[in-house]
Amino acid sequence: MRALLIDGYAPVPSAHLGTAADVRPGPGEVRIRVEAAALNPLDAKLAHGDMTGWFPLAFPYVPGTDFAGVVDALGEAVTDLRLGDAVLGRSDPVAGGALAEAIIVPARCVTRRPEGLDASIAACLPTPAGIAYQALFDHLRVPEGAVLLILGAGGAVGRAAIQLAPAGVEVVACAGQPRGTDPASPARWVRPDEPDFLRVAAKADCVLDCAGGEIQHRVIAAMHPGAKLAAIVAPADEAAVVARGIDAAFLVLETRRDTLAAIADAAARGVLHPETPAVFGFEESAATYRDYVAGRTIGKLVMTTGGGR
Repeated sequence: MRALLIDGYAPVPSAHLGTAADVRPGPGEVRIRVEAAALNPLDAKLAHGDMTGWFPLAFPYVPGTDFAGVVDALGEAVTDLRLGDAVLGRSDPVAGGALAEAIIVPARCVTRRPEGLDASIAACLPTPAGIAYQALFDHLRVPEGAVLLILGAGGAVGRAAIQLAPAGVEVVACAGQPRGTDPASPARWVRPDEPDFLRVAAKADCVLDCAGGEIQHRVIAAMHPGAKLAAIVAPADEAAVVARGIDAAFLVLETRRDTLAAIADAAARGVLHPETPAVFGFEESAATYRDYVAGRTIGKLVMTTGGGR
């Protein structure tokens, strides 16, 4: 099958279209004919070699984790999916494989795609909405009446978290330059250089940190004992959070069917609506991927192969 390949770590990898083995799925696996595959910031970090401690790659490597498509082969013991099912899912970053004509993944890493959810939109969901969902509901467990502060809220994860936040929660979104924000969102926006910013941080019961760096340090220093922090960019300073009495965790997305199903349902109901992606074709994937990894493009990019519903 055709696939996008990179041959090693580099600031701008020598991505090229090539041929990858078209194998049958093993026990517990499914093969998906890819209709759409989305790029994420993680894809650039992987290509640069920034994540080798977490995700060491073997080359040649097929980039991409987030996809939508149709089941076209089932491995042994897969009984909860059928041939022809429209699905969305996420592969392990070490395996990659989404920027290709087909991908093989464990069946637990996909969920059925609700009727009417376009493949190009579905492919945008697994990583950004998935980590937002797990931060809100698995770690922070934001209670009704709580103040939720989202740092770096102008990006895809922050946007998803604003939309997924439980009812009855006061959401305060922080971004220097909000991008792709929803004007109908109930979130109150603050900039990190506003005088009110640290007062908000002091009142926050839960913080989702999509920014890291100096903003993270400032917020931790202001948070009250017993507050919770979920960081997705960089771990919080352990001594600082212990001194403040904060429950902090550094989250790495765990791909699970229950999370995928929840965010797919939220998208189908109109609760979750990601930034409209810029779409490119398979033949353009090498040049588009190189530009993305080099930081020459912004926004959500999705490769489509046609035939999505």
